[in-house]
Amino acid sequence: MANMENPVSYLLKKTWLYSKGNRKKIVTFWSMFTMAQIVELFFQPLVWAAIMNIVQKEGITQESFRKMFFLLLLTFVSDLLFWVFHGPARVMEQTNSFMARMHYRKSLLKGVMTLPMEWHVDHHSGDTIDKIEKGTHGLYSFSQESFLVIYAVVNLTGSYVILVYFSPPAAFIVLAMLMMSAWITIRFDKVLMTQYKELNRAENQISEGVFDAISNITTVIILRVEKLVFKALVNKIEKPFALYKKNVTISETKWFLTNVCATVMTIIVMTVYFWQNMNTAQGVLIGSVYLLTKYLGQISQLFFRFTSMYSDIVKYKSRVLNAEELSEDFVSENFTNHVLPTSWQHLKVRDLNFSYHGDSNEALHLEDISLSIMRGERIAFVGESGSGKTTLLKIIRDLYHPRSLELTVDEKKIPEGFRGISRAIALVPQNSEIFASTILENITLGAEHDLDFVRQFTDMACFTDVVLNLPKKFDSSNKEKGVNLSGGQQQRLALARGLLACHDKDVVLLDEPTSSLDTATEMKVYRNIFREFQEKTIISSIHRLHLLPLFHKSIVFSGGRIIASGSISELVKNCPEFRELWYRYHEQDVTMVN
Repeated sequence: MANMENPVSYLLKKTWLYSKGNRKKIVTFWSMFTMAQIVELFFQPLVWAAIMNIVQKEGITQESFRKMFFLLLLTFVSDLLFWVFHGPARVMEQTNSFMARMHYRKSLLKGVMTLPMEWHVDHHSGDTIDKIEKGTHGLYSFSQESFLVIYAVVNLTGSYVILVYFSPPAAFIVLAMLMMSAWITIRFDKVLMTQYKELNRAENQISEGVFDAISNITTVIILRVEKLVFKALVNKIEKPFALYKKNVTISETKWFLTNVCATVMTIIVMTVYFWQNMNTAQGVLIGSVYLLTKYLGQISQLFFRFTSMYSDIVKYKSRVLNAEELSEDFVSENFTNHVLPTSWQHLKVRDLNFSYHGDSNEALHLEDISLSIMRGERIAFVGESGSGKTTLLKIIRDLYHPRSLELTVDEKKIPEGFRGISRAIALVPQNSEIFASTILENITLGAEHDLDFVRQFTDMACFTDVVLNLPKKFDSSNKEKGVNLSGGQQQRLALARGLLACHDKDVVLLDEPTSSLDTATEMKVYRNIFREFQEKTIISSIHRLHLLPLFHKSIVFSGGRIIASGSISELVKNCPEFRELWYRYHEQDVTMVN
């Protein structure tokens, strides 16, 4: 299980996985880091030890000066050699860390964006955003500093070899203390890992609260509930404090014990070495003592580096695992499958039943729905509010999944239901979501399109004239002074965006996207849509019935059922519910456009 896997190996595997196309360079820069650390570990200490031994044996004479000057030049050469390996390797490593983060973020975003609507209803956007950002940052932080792991391994191995050379008993002591330090660190970090998970979840919940408060700030201010909302946020922010305090206390205890291990190790090793060389005839060279203390110091530093580095790596792993909770629900999706056959002609829906309560025994919100949809057909959904029109549109778009459904395309059954053809269908909703960006980016959602192409859809939505009257036309930002779109104009902007998204779809679903427009403009917009999308099947939920003459047929809903379908004259004659709607609408709107 990923939870039980060593954090270093886990993150190395993740780095390798998301470095596709760049893996040869990973091997290259890891090899270069190894060479750089070997140079730094052995070259300069040995040179300085040789200089000290010369001073002790020969003193400073003209002859010894030449030797020492040559050795000093070698320290400069060793620095150059270190940077020949280290510098380019760091550039490659950090470039790869950017790519790994990019690929990981793309993977998470693609997975989240292909999850069904039910998943998004059950998972808070703020929580999802926080998990993605923390997870990608965790992988990025590790992958851009993987050289520290390599340096630690090379340092430990090289320093230990030197200690074995100087004093095998001392090397045995060092090994025992290293094992004890590693045991202490791993034991403590198992506890810390659990706490990091809880702290990450607490931060996810804080992000949820902040996201809700800021994204709904207008409602908060209008209702004058700033104090209540702020208090709720403060409670969430303060809630993890006790756990955090406990976490840092445990962490500092770990540091204390690691420090004790390092100090005890140094005292014992130096005592053993001096005892071994006590009263020896040849004495002890200063350079040898320097090398011993140097490499012993390297190992002592590794106690702290290992503890610090491992703690950070545990945090990075906990953040990646936090993000991986999202991927447990991911499904295979490539953005190009689930389309209709090129020459399709006829869709049939039979025995569709749906409840917002899922598979429980609660009442159905749509019951026994059957309908036939022809290619290029224009169909209106009619009925009172809450009768099931919008619900069926969302099911056709595969935002919700019915309890039962038989779907066929040209008499061929689609086992996956609407998910099997979901890439061929787009839904333009009633809500006018406007982003804090330019008019053009609001319409294209950041995709690159030629402006003339974009204008085709602003023309269809009767929005071009509005744009041309703005200070910077399509480059106007809705945050700028002078850009104050009315509700109807915002809806036309959103409609233009929706129509652009529909340009390559076979089936276009419209959920009252013109509800804020006046009658004449609404009629003009629908005429534009039908003219430009003649080859597409268009299904629209209709509230104002003056649009019905534009459709081939109307389907009447009542109480989650289809009770009638046909032309206006057929429905007026045969369906009392529709007849009542029709006459009531005429009475209310004497200015109906014919």
